[in-house]
Amino acid sequence: MPGAGTDVLEHVVRILLVSDNPKLSMGVASAALGDSDSDLVEVRTPQRAVALLDDGERFDVVVGDADTAPSGGFFLAREIKARGQMGRDMPPVVLLLARDQDRFLSNWSQADAYVGKPVDPFNLREVLQSLAAGEGVPELPGVGGEPTPSLLDIPGGDSEADANYSAGGLPAGPG
Repeated sequence: MPGAGTDVLEHVVRILLVSDNPKLSMGVASAALGDSDSDLVEVRTPQRAVALLDDGERFDVVVGDADTAPSGGFFLAREIKARGQMGRDMPPVVLLLARDQDRFLSNWSQADAYVGKPVDPFNLREVLQSLAAGEGVPELPGVGGEPTPSLLDIPGGDSEADANYSAGGLPAGPG
């Protein structure tokens, strides 16, 4: 009987992995593909990932190794977020971090989440599922994310951030 729920197709979660480290890629692939409803596309450079998105490829989430050459995961996250701030529909970004100190850069780059290396496949899978579903970052060991406000915002508008900027003692402009 049509309409009884039997003809509803499951959504396949499309994941774009950006890494030039084969061992890391295998670990991420096993975590991501542990669910049969996931599709993983892998590229080796952030520039190639951005080109795929610019060409209209659709992904539910992007996973980037922060240490990927030549420009790294922070570049990747900033480029994707900049396109999103210009009105493009962009997926959330998860960065894989080798150093605790990189959490600041992950937040600065506006990545939606970070996962520490070595990657726990169960935690990564939960992060990917949560972000792909439009939910927040789950509270798990080695996982976090507090993206900074947009670096593209221009002071002087009506937002609370602009009010804080003006209240910070910085000149509001001429006149």
